[in-house]
Amino acid sequence: MAATMTKRERVERAMNLQETDRIPLYDLLLCDAAIELFSGEKLPPLKDDPPTRQTVDRITGKAIARFLDMTRSSGFGPLADSVVTDEQGFVRRVSAWEKTWWIEQRPFADEAGAAAFLRKYIADRTDDRRKIEANPGQYRQEQQRSFLEMQARLGDTIHLLAVQGTGLDSIREMLGFELFSYVDVEFPGLIGEALEATTTLSIAACHAIADLSLSPAVLTYGDIACKNRLMHSPEYLRREFYPRLKRLNDAWHEHGFKCLFHSDGDLMDAMDDLVSTGIDGLNPIETVAGMSLKEVRQKYPRLFLAGGIDMSQLLSNGTPDEVREVCRQAIRDASPGFLMGSTTEADNSCKAENLLAMYEVAHETRR
Repeated sequence: MAATMTKRERVERAMNLQETDRIPLYDLLLCDAAIELFSGEKLPPLKDDPPTRQTVDRITGKAIARFLDMTRSSGFGPLADSVVTDEQGFVRRVSAWEKTWWIEQRPFADEAGAAAFLRKYIADRTDDRRKIEANPGQYRQEQQRSFLEMQARLGDTIHLLAVQGTGLDSIREMLGFELFSYVDVEFPGLIGEALEATTTLSIAACHAIADLSLSPAVLTYGDIACKNRLMHSPEYLRREFYPRLKRLNDAWHEHGFKCLFHSDGDLMDAMDDLVSTGIDGLNPIETVAGMSLKEVRQKYPRLFLAGGIDMSQLLSNGTPDEVREVCRQAIRDASPGFLMGSTTEADNSCKAENLLAMYEVAHETRR
């Protein structure tokens, strides 16, 4: 084994459960202080204009290039707090510090309005799929251009080629959990149609853009769990989610890609079903929700694991020495086949010195 691997060699060996020269790092870097630390540059005063966007994305890419072996997103995030209304009529509040947004008002208020929205959603997804299938070359060219522009900021850090789901997260978020549940009862099959429209769109996009020369893996996802439990019944997931996730994983496998599955929460009651869908890896292994790296490794030895280092308490409130101890134990519990990183994202709640400690442990490890 070579003394020093390229990032792609290191990541691919880890995904194949093989020994690596050191533990690779996989994460979503959204911590301003860590971006400055790893890039060696100060971020400019934040304001929402094109020059600032160009500068912060460049600095973020530079930081990712130094910090990570693989990531699923390379952008800095929102530049200013705002309230926006999108083309569908959703009013969203954007938080620059939290690097996220949430819905404050929906364009419907009852089951009938939500159902009407879903019917249009299905029609739009169906139209998008047909456009891709009618001209996959054009879609591939557009997506590849965007991907290469993004990759140019990251050097040799691996960027996942795609992040795709079956629509469960987005539909549940748009409707809200209460309306989602009522619509599922009052309009039988409608949410299933929306999930199907999203899944077939994702599969069409997969076949159009798959190119292993760009990246060895994709993220397939569906947040199906919370702390200590699933968010939907096993019966519902077996009917509506797992079969569609399997079709999506199968599509990417046709092209030789590894599928890293992402869901927050305690997934242990779902793991047998998830493995049956063909997932190759699991992320983020949210330890404070009830997951255990050691248990997952022992019970599912064929999966590569990504994440495992708690960001909600350890990386945000712990000390660098505590982080080092947890990281070293995680490596013992989960290697080989382990890409170390936070349990979802290294955001502004995390301390830069704790992310540096995780980085240092990854680089001190020779297997």
